[in-house]
Amino acid sequence: MAKRKKNPVDVYQLVCGSCQSRNYVASLKKENKSLEVSKFCPHERKHTPHKAKKA
Repeated sequence: MAKRKKNPVDVYQLVCGSCQSRNYVASLKKENKSLEVSKFCPHERKHTPHKAKKA
């Protein structure tokens, strides 16, 4: 039976910059830990910057 390799992808949650709610889930490679994108926040009903935090 073949050995399973470790997965180089980690699961991160995208956290809203202003209300700190965790709205989205993203799979990122270990090299790309810092991610900031503009996403829609359903709590504030507008686009805000979201940063990746470890799930």
